[in-house]
Amino acid sequence: MLLLDKHTFPRDKICGDAIGGRVRNVLNQIDPALLNQLDQFTKKTASTGWKLISPGGNEIQVDFTVAGHVSRRMDFDNWLMERVKERNSISIEEGADIHSIEYGKNSVILRSKDGRIFETKLIVACDGAHSIVAKKFTGFVPSWKNYSGAVRAYYEGISGMQEGIIEIHLDNRFMPGYFWIFPLNQHEANVGFGMLSSDVRKKKIDLKIALDEIITQSPTLSRRFLNAKRSGEIRGFGLPLGGRNLPVSGERFMLCGDAASLIDPLNGEGIGNAMWSGWLAAKQVQTCFEENRFDQSFMKQYDAMLNKKFLPELRKKRMLQRLFKHPKTIDLIVKLGTQSPGFRRWMSGQL
Repeated sequence: MLLLDKHTFPRDKICGDAIGGRVRNVLNQIDPALLNQLDQFTKKTASTGWKLISPGGNEIQVDFTVAGHVSRRMDFDNWLMERVKERNSISIEEGADIHSIEYGKNSVILRSKDGRIFETKLIVACDGAHSIVAKKFTGFVPSWKNYSGAVRAYYEGISGMQEGIIEIHLDNRFMPGYFWIFPLNQHEANVGFGMLSSDVRKKKIDLKIALDEIITQSPTLSRRFLNAKRSGEIRGFGLPLGGRNLPVSGERFMLCGDAASLIDPLNGEGIGNAMWSGWLAAKQVQTCFEENRFDQSFMKQYDAMLNKKFLPELRKKRMLQRLFKHPKTIDLIVKLGTQSPGFRRWMSGQL
């Protein structure tokens, strides 16, 4: 097995850095030893719950059903790559920036920008929101109404952060969308803001400016950021949202993660879904080689597995996302959550 990556590790990836409990579940499915190793990984902090602050200033704090972590992607992704390098059955080619893909007689041929040529019977494409495999083989064209845009930066010295609690702030001026504070440790946090790309375009919003306005003009947040310092620049990224029945496989290929548009439409989290889709793809790879079949019809087994696992959940999250267009509805939901333990338990499973 050969792993190609356009970067050389460790490398940064623009992200909110929140690692949901699903990551722990899938690591345990692959190999319980990986979960034990994650517990020993020091460059992370526990994420045990979330706090939602509504546009009207009401707030609710809820525990996660399964605790997760916050970790810089440079650190977490490098930890994953180190685990891959421990597997003797996997060869790795870093710095392989693929620019063309074509079918051979009984294979797929990939060419990198530095002239390297790779030939394989089957591609598992985890090449992100701008997947060259998805564009080449499915004709995928991004749609603004099915994308979110986001920006993030790192800050030190934010006051009032709670250990293990990620924060989601909703602002009347920028609905639907949310501002986040994800603590990396006691002193640092990943801070960002995201909105549906269709609303960004329609309202002509500059996300970087909006991030700064929320920090400096919100009565509560401006006090908390009074002595905070930003380290590094504000950087942006796109999020292909899940919830549509898209083709995620074909002759000799499968799409995973962002390439398959598996981002949670409600909270923007994608790491857990990406890793789980990789696990399902690995099962399909094994079946393909056992049966020596790589045709489009046979690959539909992967589509079926992926849709069964994710489609109902992502469609539900897409419906809930629409509530974020209505500030009064959000305020009412938060008030209900503070008054009803049962409703609060329901909310705990939504993020």
